[in-house]
Amino acid sequence: MKKEQLKVLWLLIVLMCARNSDAQSESIDKSPHKTGFVRVNNVKLHYLDWGGKGETLLFLHGMGDTAHRYDDFAPRFTNQFRVLGLTRRGHGESEIPEIGYDTVTLVEDIRQFLDALRIERVVLAGHSFAGDELTRFAAVHPGRVIKVVYFDSAFDHSRVPESLRFKPVHGGGLENLPTKKESESPDGERQWINRLWGDERGRTIYSMMKGTYSETHEYAKVKAPALAFFVIGYQKDVDRAETLPEPQRRYVLQFLKTQRKYHEQEIEHFKKEIPDGRVIVFTNAVHQFPLDRENEVLREMRAFLVK
Repeated sequence: MKKEQLKVLWLLIVLMCARNSDAQSESIDKSPHKTGFVRVNNVKLHYLDWGGKGETLLFLHGMGDTAHRYDDFAPRFTNQFRVLGLTRRGHGESEIPEIGYDTVTLVEDIRQFLDALRIERVVLAGHSFAGDELTRFAAVHPGRVIKVVYFDSAFDHSRVPESLRFKPVHGGGLENLPTKKESESPDGERQWINRLWGDERGRTIYSMMKGTYSETHEYAKVKAPALAFFVIGYQKDVDRAETLPEPQRRYVLQFLKTQRKYHEQEIEHFKKEIPDGRVIVFTNAVHQFPLDRENEVLREMRAFLVK
């Protein structure tokens, strides 16, 4: 890829990742939950408990986020489930160890977390990169999974085209673009991530990205009923791209076109591997949960869970 194209790609990264950039911002927590910590798999994890009775519904967040992503959404299920949210290692108030960001370890964290709370079976629901953990957990521990819900997260990241593999950025300003030195080597990339996220968070993000791109999804081993929400075409990103000067505009729109093609490919891949799965496709929504379609997500999820 030419340097000019790389420069534009970095600009696109900044624009796109702003939609998840509020993950670490401070805000008043008004959600009706209890909070707790549990040490499992040699790491202390933070979790939220919204209460409720019945089977357990566990929400998992995307990369760079926390369980607080579900503060407004999770309480709506307490009439049918005990509702929990787990913040994975390296995120939020959970411990930040130097290692353990591969999917195998993250799934073992979840298993031991459930064991610690004496939860035998669970409904798993996850956003974005949590899809890796949902799929592997359901494949490795089929007897413990009641149902699975993917929020724009049913992607096999090992199949992501090289041109779409990017590092997430916190914030949306041009000052967050990499310097010339940071753009010239893998070490520079890590320095860029550390500068934006801080050394500890940067190491977490870099390690998790590296792990997820090596994880092959085994959807055929998912025996639990599955519901997958997909978003085709992130319209806000297209609108932003249209404001760019040429040739940046052309490069960015091509990136978005390639991204859409990959998403369409993954929808068909999911349908093929899980023919009995329920697929909901939103057009021109957003990736950030609840996908700009909260009422529809809530309605479809409730219908799926009561069957």
